[in-house]
Amino acid sequence: MMIKTKTTTLALLIASSVMLSACGDGNDGKDGIDGENGQPGNPGAPGTSGLHIDMANEAIANITNASYADGIITVDFELENKQGVGLFGLSGSNPFHDFRFSLAQLKTEEGSELKQWLSLLNETTNDAGTTFEQGFEKIKDCVECLVDHNDGTYSYTFKTELTTAQDPAGIDFDPQLTQRIAIEMQFEYDSGHELAENAHFDWIPATNASEGIETRELVTMQTCYTCHQPDSLEAHGGRRLDMENCQSCHNGIVTDPNAISVELGHMVHAIHMGPHREGKDSEGNVVPMPYTIAGYGGDHAFDYPAFPTKPFMDCTACHVEDDTLADKDLWLANANANACTGCHTDSPAQHKSDKNPQLTCTDCHSAAVHNDHAKPYQAAKEYDAVVTNVAISTANEISFDLKITDEAGILVSQDEVYKKGYSKPYVVVSWDVEKDYPDFDQSPYSERRIDIKDPAKATWNGDNSVSVKVAMNFPNDIASRSLEVLPVLKVCFEESSANRVSCDASNAYPAYVQTDAYRTILNDSEAEVAQRRAIIDQQTCHDCHSYEFYHDSNGVNCIACHTNDKKLGAVEDENGDALASGEKKSTSFMYKAHKAQGHDNGHGGSGTILKTDCTTCHAEVEGWGGKAYGFELGRNAGQAHTVPSFIPGKNNDPALTPVATWYASPDAAACMSCHQKYLSDAAMSHMQNNGAYFGSDKQQAKEAKEACATCHSPEKIMEHHGHKL
Repeated sequence: MMIKTKTTTLALLIASSVMLSACGDGNDGKDGIDGENGQPGNPGAPGTSGLHIDMANEAIANITNASYADGIITVDFELENKQGVGLFGLSGSNPFHDFRFSLAQLKTEEGSELKQWLSLLNETTNDAGTTFEQGFEKIKDCVECLVDHNDGTYSYTFKTELTTAQDPAGIDFDPQLTQRIAIEMQFEYDSGHELAENAHFDWIPATNASEGIETRELVTMQTCYTCHQPDSLEAHGGRRLDMENCQSCHNGIVTDPNAISVELGHMVHAIHMGPHREGKDSEGNVVPMPYTIAGYGGDHAFDYPAFPTKPFMDCTACHVEDDTLADKDLWLANANANACTGCHTDSPAQHKSDKNPQLTCTDCHSAAVHNDHAKPYQAAKEYDAVVTNVAISTANEISFDLKITDEAGILVSQDEVYKKGYSKPYVVVSWDVEKDYPDFDQSPYSERRIDIKDPAKATWNGDNSVSVKVAMNFPNDIASRSLEVLPVLKVCFEESSANRVSCDASNAYPAYVQTDAYRTILNDSEAEVAQRRAIIDQQTCHDCHSYEFYHDSNGVNCIACHTNDKKLGAVEDENGDALASGEKKSTSFMYKAHKAQGHDNGHGGSGTILKTDCTTCHAEVEGWGGKAYGFELGRNAGQAHTVPSFIPGKNNDPALTPVATWYASPDAAACMSCHQKYLSDAAMSHMQNNGAYFGSDKQQAKEAKEACATCHSPEKIMEHHGHKL
């Protein structure tokens, strides 16, 4: 049976093969009729275009449109990277996507120019329900409110019905007023990567107008960046970046839980008063009253130096003349009284009465009075200190004439030139300007500084000109070197006035005369005198510090006195007493500028001025190498910089006392001015192995052949500090 079955099966297979072969050789026959088309399938999900947002290095947001109907706002916006590629994939269900919207409306005071943003969607901040902060709509709370168009464009429909919602702060939505929609996003991934962005859109819902509408523009973020870096103004953990977002959130309604106003005008003025903000206690005594607010980490007092313009608050440092600002003069026309009380803590409150329930300070006071404080400085800018007839005798006596003139060329009298305590009318004589000024050992600053009210050095003539003759230790070839005569003096004016007055008057107010230094080469009067190498952009100093720096100031010529090798000074405590440890500090300009309070409050910067961003002060100028940023290495060879040997927290050479002076070669000194107490032994060895010197031998510091610039270009230096040119 088994054999038979296999035989039969094989026969059938052979027969089938023959038949198929025959079919292949014959006629195929006619094609059959086509069948009917099938039913359409379900549509697939739309494709995506662009880059998924979780893959982006940065996100740029832009609100393109908003619409309003029956109490509901819908906003259209787009997200893209710097190359303009759309970023899709934003989702309320993604735990990393912290993306939210805020609303604020602009309220104007009837019969007044005063206007203020008032937040909507407010939330209470204390248990009693009496203090408020701006609330938000978050996409994670309404996933379905967000529509992703898969190409970097999105639509979001607010879930709040604005005409029926009960705002805790009692703000009623008015579609006839300018409304501001603001985006706030901050993504913090587990990898440490972050995305943060703000955007805003102003429009009137009732008319759908977004052009030519009422707004409130007093200052710009760019003005803030005069003193701050962008990184230092990334508030609330880095999620709030733009002035417009700050304005809409920090408005006239919001306070901390203790009812302390955090309205932007009040808060900014109060913070910038720093330790100078004062008030009265319950007994009427004037006491320090730094601005103190309750934060998430507890109460925080802004009791540290915060505004470097001295000796008065220069409002125009922030309220600049900028014609692009629609409301640049609003602070003068009708100031917000809440802003006034940021500085004037208690007196305005005493003025409040039934006659002035809104506490409108400008009903009686002109805000322009703040500018009056600057009048002496503005007048002094037109004054001049003219040096003539400079000569140096074989006996090493320098002689010259000096005329201090006003804007009309009239000479200033001796009693109108200020002298009190440390502030004396000096003329500082220097040479080797292009080499960062004289060697301190040859001629210390105390010898080169001439007090023009010292009768042993200067004579005031009957016409109010001054004749000076002083001996000092000049180099033998002084006639062929660059010579500088720098006047550093103040003239007295009536307080808040441009009128000059005797300095012994009760209302006398001294202001610096800022004039160019006299520079020459004595044996070649036609020679072009070398200037100091480009280090800093002096205008950036004035933009932040206003008219006056720490002390005796004529422009930014600090190194004429604070030479690189000037002797060390004592480190003092908060009371001005020298530390018992004997710790010393460098008094050179570079060290003082890097260590100045406000410039550096610790390793990495103050949080206000980020010292790691060199371009804060070292702005690009044309000069050395085509483009000079002022921090190129390798261009100051031959200098010796004094640095303290004492390094807190490090094991020091027991042979060196804490007061010992070291000398460093230029590039090493530049790094040590910030990093000395943090330098590891390996880092110090790295500098020495590349030609740098620091130690007790001044001549070796001068002769050092540093190779730092080979690797550490300006671009690399910025990258090391977390920035880019």
